[in-house]
Amino acid sequence: MMDQEDKDLRELMKQLSDVPFRTELKARILDQVREPVGNRIEPRRKRRSYGRYFAVASGLVAACLVGAVAILHDSGIQIKTTADTKTVPFNESAAQFGLKDAPVQVSNVRVGTTAGDPKNSDVLADVTNNSTRPVRESDLFGVLAFSPQGQSTENWLTFVNGPSQVIEPGQTVEWWFHPSGSNLHSPVDDRLVEEPHLAFYASHLVTADTADALWRRSKLEVSNVQVTPRDLSNGIQSVQINTRLTNRSNQPIDLERSRAIIWFASTSDQSFLSDNSIRFLYHMKPEYKDQSWPSVVEPGQTIAVNFRVLSDSKSDFFSRTPHVVVIDAPQLPS
Repeated sequence: MMDQEDKDLRELMKQLSDVPFRTELKARILDQVREPVGNRIEPRRKRRSYGRYFAVASGLVAACLVGAVAILHDSGIQIKTTADTKTVPFNESAAQFGLKDAPVQVSNVRVGTTAGDPKNSDVLADVTNNSTRPVRESDLFGVLAFSPQGQSTENWLTFVNGPSQVIEPGQTVEWWFHPSGSNLHSPVDDRLVEEPHLAFYASHLVTADTADALWRRSKLEVSNVQVTPRDLSNGIQSVQINTRLTNRSNQPIDLERSRAIIWFASTSDQSFLSDNSIRFLYHMKPEYKDQSWPSVVEPGQTIAVNFRVLSDSKSDFFSRTPHVVVIDAPQLPS
């Protein structure tokens, strides 16, 4: 980006001070616009992330864009040769979603630094293909979560993609991701102050008895999902997902213990498991000053909630079908 364009964009951001989004979103948008388009699509280069708020035109959530570089071949790690687990067709109305660990080993999850980012503001991990087949980005999806130091409950999570390159059997690549949650970084120097947790799952569902993780549907029934534009200017759009939640159980439901899976599908059979969907993981409580709804939903009660997303002007939200499913908060990835 030319210097004058950069100045113009910064001036735009100053004018957006009344928009109810976190301050760091402005910096995220500036980074996104500055970055050459080629860096976001070339498979072996680092592709920065911008949290769950920023989507790219290709249909991939920017929160799910990551980098990877091969660091080891023929590592000596034992190769798995077990038979494939029986898959289950995706059913949005299912009572639970059975997830199977991806055929990779995640190790050495750590806080570190990659080129162009502040010191110790990135999450890095070693990802090894311990199967007998090549593993592609479309074969898996990841969940990255954070917890305060010494605690076992996450307070921020997001979908992430796997390494963008094909991982051959026995090969190890270094994976990295730049999270943007406001509670994750030191306000002084932007270093990460919370502990990262990362898991990769196969991009298909399995039966409950063979699952490594079960995402159980909440008793909160979702209805009346609508998407409305919240246009800003200069190619930046804000999208709000509105929905209603009804407690169909006979017990109060604490939203602190629930999570929302939101995805925009380009085909009728596309789920949040697909890397071609635009997908988000959300906490359920209000995030902005102008949002308000109860933190506990009583039996039979219906409440209106909304989730906000920032994207570039090319994101095709309105040519896709929005979906929202509420699940019980999953266990923290190991």
